[in-house]
Amino acid sequence: MRIYKDGFTGCAAAVRLISPIILSGALVIAAGPLAWAAGAMVGGEFATKGIVTSTVGPNGAQGQPASVLTFTPEEIAKLQAGHNSAALLFQTSSDWADAVTRGAEDEFKSLGIDIAGLSNSNFSASDQAHAVQTILAKKPSGIVTWPINPDELRPALKKAVDAGVKLALISNMPSGFVQGKDYVGLVGDDLYAMGEKTADNLAKAMGEEGELGFLYFDANAYVVNQRDAAFRTTIEQRYPKIKIVSAGFSDPARVFQVASAMLLQHPNLKGIYAPWADPASGVLQALRAAHREDIAVGTMDLSNTVAVSLVQGGAIKALTVDDPYSIGKSLAAVIGYGILGKEAPAYIEVPAIPITKENILQAYADSYHAKAPPEVTQALGK
Repeated sequence: MRIYKDGFTGCAAAVRLISPIILSGALVIAAGPLAWAAGAMVGGEFATKGIVTSTVGPNGAQGQPASVLTFTPEEIAKLQAGHNSAALLFQTSSDWADAVTRGAEDEFKSLGIDIAGLSNSNFSASDQAHAVQTILAKKPSGIVTWPINPDELRPALKKAVDAGVKLALISNMPSGFVQGKDYVGLVGDDLYAMGEKTADNLAKAMGEEGELGFLYFDANAYVVNQRDAAFRTTIEQRYPKIKIVSAGFSDPARVFQVASAMLLQHPNLKGIYAPWADPASGVLQALRAAHREDIAVGTMDLSNTVAVSLVQGGAIKALTVDDPYSIGKSLAAVIGYGILGKEAPAYIEVPAIPITKENILQAYADSYHAKAPPEVTQALGK
């Protein structure tokens, strides 16, 4: 952990965030108002029944690439002369959050915006609300936040908005928030592409037929639920010879038990899907315990365990990641837009990147702006 001069703590590096009630990357607790594509269904119900064929932003906004966020030399000069600052308020420390931080810090530096503080709320909505209240004493120009429980955070964020602070949000927002009034812009994944690419590559590894174990996140988590539903929708619509058998989990630490039970109940499985890297590790553990080397696994997001399995030709056959560094740069740019009074796109989405043995080192370099861990380079024989 590193401690900033204002007393806030931040991550140096850790594992992609996991908790019984949250995912990463992309990962967000509470569907909140971003469940516009889910209709009345949320959580595990949406994962198993919802139809996702595209990524939709707030109020039906179509996602825009990060490249649309640009500044003129005059705008940059104005920002650099403005003595502005911004805080980064995350849910947890993780490799993903650390990459977002690097992207934001680099973009803020180019815009002359100082970092007012960096906090990690350890999945506590009340701690995150307190972090907002605390940072307001520093009178920042902007706040980048990754809401744990958007509606619980709403009063604190409203206080920030009323104080003239510009907000850039990651993947989720409090209900009733209006772009241009309450927040400048929102940045997230191409959720459909994350699920779609994972589904296509896992289906290919299965020979496009057979039984597929679908381990979905049975909790109210917008990002995960959308990606789960996108995966399932793609399998159902494109691969009629694949039969899905489903099991939900709400605690990633218990995926080993859930996957082990699924293997006993469905001995003819050819593939298993897990929503992100940590539960995928539980699946790998269950496969080893059952001495099953014939089952392909698909998941999203990088971790040492899944990366090593992929490059060694292990069970991981389908792996998709997003671009957290670009998310960070985009969030910082959105703050710049807010300070300048420029209208930002409603929804910036970063691309989904299928990972293979051949491109994994480049993915670490491009998406995480970090070197691959020694375990991965050693597995590659580098």
